[in-house]
Amino acid sequence: MVFVSGCTDGKGTHSTSGPTRSAEPSPVSFPSAPPDTAHCPGTVLDHRDISHPTLGAVRVFLIRRTDSGASSGCVASVTSSGSALASIDVDIYENDLHFASPASDATKNTFVIYNPGRYDGVLVLVPGKDGFEDIGWTEPELHYRGGKHAFYNARLAGPGGDGRYTIVQSQNSCNPSCAAGAISHVTLHWNGHEYLPAA
Repeated sequence: MVFVSGCTDGKGTHSTSGPTRSAEPSPVSFPSAPPDTAHCPGTVLDHRDISHPTLGAVRVFLIRRTDSGASSGCVASVTSSGSALASIDVDIYENDLHFASPASDATKNTFVIYNPGRYDGVLVLVPGKDGFEDIGWTEPELHYRGGKHAFYNARLAGPGGDGRYTIVQSQNSCNPSCAAGAISHVTLHWNGHEYLPAA
């Protein structure tokens, strides 16, 4: 006769001794600063770990640059394998670069607030196949005007009931002058590809 060690669960069945363990994925180990291949040397102001739709876990760093001759800040990202994604240069005043709270919304986009010295702007990190889509800055002076996924003189609203942020951008008519111009506001909504005014 074979005896099985263990105890009954009150229903006449036996449970084996020893704890049971659920199959949980190991936590990702990210560096505390982006690698040199990110080309973004400086002081780490903050970071967030996000879930990228195609790359999996990604850590996004906000950096105050220490090298000269470059934009004063940058956004650098690294995958769980240690690969650096293309960094984004951004002009900031002192350390005025931070994540929205929450940093990502239901669109899976990630939002960074920057200030180059006058008004806040919103950078939207839109996931792409190999990282994040191009912000749309081709020249440094565009950091004050915005780009495809960069909105100067803007703020986030929400997330709303749909779990999404909207972007409220202010515009100055500069008529008869910028000091005396009328200020208007436009609310931009995500359409799956970009932020546009509601139709």
